[in-house]
Amino acid sequence: MNLRQLEYLAALAEEHHFGRAATRCGVSQPTLSSQLRRLEVELGGPLVSRGTSAEPTELGTRVIGPTRHILALAADICAIGEESRAGSAPVSGILRVGIFPTLASSLLPHLLDGMGRSAPGVRVQVVEQKTTQLFDMLARGALDVALVASEIDDPRLSAQPVFREDFLLAMPAGDPMATAPGPIEAAALRGSDVMLMSEGHCLRDQVLEVCAQSRAGVQKDVHADSMATLWQLVAAGIGRTLVPRMAVSPPMAPDPRVVLREFTAPRPHRDVSLCGRPAVLERRTVRALDAVLRDLPQGLTTPLGPVPTA
Repeated sequence: MNLRQLEYLAALAEEHHFGRAATRCGVSQPTLSSQLRRLEVELGGPLVSRGTSAEPTELGTRVIGPTRHILALAADICAIGEESRAGSAPVSGILRVGIFPTLASSLLPHLLDGMGRSAPGVRVQVVEQKTTQLFDMLARGALDVALVASEIDDPRLSAQPVFREDFLLAMPAGDPMATAPGPIEAAALRGSDVMLMSEGHCLRDQVLEVCAQSRAGVQKDVHADSMATLWQLVAAGIGRTLVPRMAVSPPMAPDPRVVLREFTAPRPHRDVSLCGRPAVLERRTVRALDAVLRDLPQGLTTPLGPVPTA
């Protein structure tokens, strides 16, 4: 058994096709197939079916989890060696970053600009997915790190908080609360219904927590699958919602149909963390990203924890 054979198995588990898996691994299909057969002989049975779709067998399903874990550990060891050889050289390399949808569009301009200025040698590859998919991609080694605002229940992963983002109340311009002076208390939402994101978005769960604390209701017949849709529903006069501060800050232009209200302290918020395997979080590229995330333009977020050195 060797790492290359495990790489072939992991690729097959994701591609479900011998040809695509071989292309992904940079080898010929006969090479991949013969190496996989050697692994199957060693493990005592077939690992994938040889039909139209290469699906894992029962044995293959049992093996693929440890396989991914071994490959992730091997990648961590290689990264440690690369870091050691790099010494004091400028930070460089590819960094695969996952971001959940209700944060991605508003954060990306700041993230890419900050990395371009502080670590121009790092090529950032961004994947936008819901949080559950981000955790799965981290476990499979398809991402280096991900930004999440949810609890982590995978013992292989660690998280370090990077910033807190406050929520604002967004309402139609004709809403009775739109003309009230000054910030409002979250308790003022009691008895009113709030619009939510659709199932699977962590912002939905975060707003539900605020609703529970303030005893607000939710609109059960209206759900949005994107921040843009949620904003348009407010602009159309359908109802109120809570929005993250970055999502409604420049470069987004004000909309006269929507009024934004600040909350009094303690303000409803979400805490965003950088998540990944512990060894990955120590990489110089990740430390450079961490520093950028804690140094976003003033007023957008509140940094959490010290700024690491790259």
